[in-house]
Amino acid sequence: MQMLTIGDRQYKFHHIQPGNVPLAYIERGHGAPVVFVHGSGPTDLRTWERQIEPFAVHFRAIAYSQRYHYPNPTTGDLAGITSTRTHARDLADLITALGLGRVHLVGFSFGADIVLRLAVDYPDLVRTLTIIEPPLRSWLATLPGGAELLTQRAAAILPAKRAVQNGNLEQGARLFIDGMMGRDVFDGLSPSARQRILDNAHLIGVEPTEIDAMNAEDITRDEAATIRAPALLLTGDKSPPMFLLVSQELARYLPNVEQAQIQGASHLLHVTHSQEYNAIVLRFLKKLEGLG
Repeated sequence: MQMLTIGDRQYKFHHIQPGNVPLAYIERGHGAPVVFVHGSGPTDLRTWERQIEPFAVHFRAIAYSQRYHYPNPTTGDLAGITSTRTHARDLADLITALGLGRVHLVGFSFGADIVLRLAVDYPDLVRTLTIIEPPLRSWLATLPGGAELLTQRAAAILPAKRAVQNGNLEQGARLFIDGMMGRDVFDGLSPSARQRILDNAHLIGVEPTEIDAMNAEDITRDEAATIRAPALLLTGDKSPPMFLLVSQELARYLPNVEQAQIQGASHLLHVTHSQEYNAIVLRFLKKLEGLG
């Protein structure tokens, strides 16, 4: 039996290999399936430690780690690690292999880019979307001030990539998190959150910094307009401007969208403001499932 410590709990985790790479996942509860999709770089399924148990009271809560993220094997061709289509195909394969049917998808950051791509390419697998601050960098590049924000992002990530490539994972992780979310954010995280980041810090070395490498597989505005599944778009009012700009633009194109903003929260709102986050998302899902 393979066990994984998440917060103060032990979980049995499984590996499934529906495609050409193994994907680790955990699950709790019964009912309509809710699949949690983490962000890019230094994170994994453990980022949902404050969501699994509360959601499992009403739903079958499933969190998985994307290819090459802990506790999956880290060896292989990392070229696909930044491909939204590759991850959406992995996610579709996971949903199909587990026989989940149409699922409630919860995607954070790059994970939100993935669930949006899945909703376009595999609409029959989607019941609802909960979207937390997608980067959608090709969209950002076209918005007022967006190109400058992308340049700032690249400038923040490059030192982190160099540190990781030189073998200094902790420094790379600190530079990456602080560069994306603000000074001293990394040191302010809980020990378990910092450990998650360090376990995946090697992936910072393959983070794209060129706009061309970031945008090829984003959904387009026209594709966003075809997504009929009910969507909840969540932001934090203290989040970096790039995420707020993109979320505002995305809300203009999704046909069936609700919006909510958590006061005092930045990009990691499901971690730092988990009670407010869980209440908003559960209310949205329970309403659509007729659970009161």
